[in-house]
Amino acid sequence: MSVELASHFESEFPGRNEQIDQLLALLGQPDDPTPPGIFVYGPAATGKSSVVRELFELYNPDGQQYALVNCIECFTPRLLFERTLNSWAGHKPSPSNRYANYARCENLVDFVNYIRDLLVVADGGRRANDTHYMVIDQAERLRDRGPMLLTSLLRLSELTGANISVVLISNVIWDKFRPRHGGAPEPFAICFPSYTKQQILDIVAKDCPADEPMPFFMTFVDAIYEVFHRNCVDLNELRHLVAMLYPKFVQPVFEKQATRSEFPRLFKLCQPYFSAASERLYLREISTSEWQKNSAIASAKNNPDDITHSIYQMAEGSTDSLDLPYYTKFLVIASYLASYNPSRLDAQYFSRGSGQTGKRRRGRKPAAENSLGGKDRQQLLGPKSFAIERMLAIFYSIISEPADSSVDVQIQIASLVTLRLLSKTSSGDKLDGIKCKCNVSLESVRSISRSVKFDVDRFLYDFA
Repeated sequence: MSVELASHFESEFPGRNEQIDQLLALLGQPDDPTPPGIFVYGPAATGKSSVVRELFELYNPDGQQYALVNCIECFTPRLLFERTLNSWAGHKPSPSNRYANYARCENLVDFVNYIRDLLVVADGGRRANDTHYMVIDQAERLRDRGPMLLTSLLRLSELTGANISVVLISNVIWDKFRPRHGGAPEPFAICFPSYTKQQILDIVAKDCPADEPMPFFMTFVDAIYEVFHRNCVDLNELRHLVAMLYPKFVQPVFEKQATRSEFPRLFKLCQPYFSAASERLYLREISTSEWQKNSAIASAKNNPDDITHSIYQMAEGSTDSLDLPYYTKFLVIASYLASYNPSRLDAQYFSRGSGQTGKRRRGRKPAAENSLGGKDRQQLLGPKSFAIERMLAIFYSIISEPADSSVDVQIQIASLVTLRLLSKTSSGDKLDGIKCKCNVSLESVRSISRSVKFDVDRFLYDFA
């Protein structure tokens, strides 16, 4: 059985033969003794969860010897315990049982007792000899579930008298995972290192479209790797970029603008998409569906500058998707001005009256010089905290007409804090003199300003 599994995994998961052999050696036969804990660790997107899940699905097809639980889904010990008992008992919540679990398990003591009843007492101990596995993904979250939970899980075999092994899957090394109080047995560690370039190319080769020649596709993948691998170390992100960019790379071939043998020309025609993908798609400033929808209208027949401009407009369109109310947009603008303008210049920029222009000209001081002789730009230093009262003063100064009496500005400020467009910097118990800072980028503020026909650059100290 182990030989069959090994041959299957060699073709399914390139570059993971050593780790798969270690796991198969630890599992052995169903009644073989196993370590009480197995710790699978490594960087993100290195195949840890996929390999372990596939291995157990082939090792035990009926699924009653292992329980796969994710600490993101099972965010309390009770969910963790009940999901495990359901898997080991072969119980599935359904309409016939009113979606009830196998047992209600509130704490660790109940969990140990239910395991004894299920694996030791129920069938005279026959199932206690077969190893049962508790596979916990995102296991680093167990550190926040109480000081004794992790230690107790690694000692389940000792506490219950059954042959139980706990498999922990994590991105964190064991030295940062080990309980501080001690008492936890050392698990058998299996490291999944980062993929090499050749291993990455072998994996991405599986994504080649059926109607595309493999050598041409792999030439494109190699170019994508060279462009993005320094900033994009996640294999899943790299596969996502390949899936999004390959249709645009091959589009000139179908439009008779180039042939498949003219790779440099194809690369040059696709260059605007590479730049936009690194700054917009990879950073998730636009979604995958938005990228596909907006890039579909662009063509290699167009001017490359027009293509770049249209792609960069996608991110601005995504900002408008927040669909903020009219006065809330001005609150965002006011918060940005309060974060990036010196408070001493508020009177010059926002005072109203006939002498506003002259006052601004007379009050203009020479730009501050840094140690290198250049102007200190607040855009490079980041947002500064401001008092809510100052933001409101700017807000009432920049709106063209008085706000409607039905508008509750305080509720809208609270909504901006909830949306993380504003972040509170003062202590939580402070009721007066609350301070915040703006979390919105300059491009987003400019987009919002255009939607309300407000020239924000004219009021920014860095651009005035």
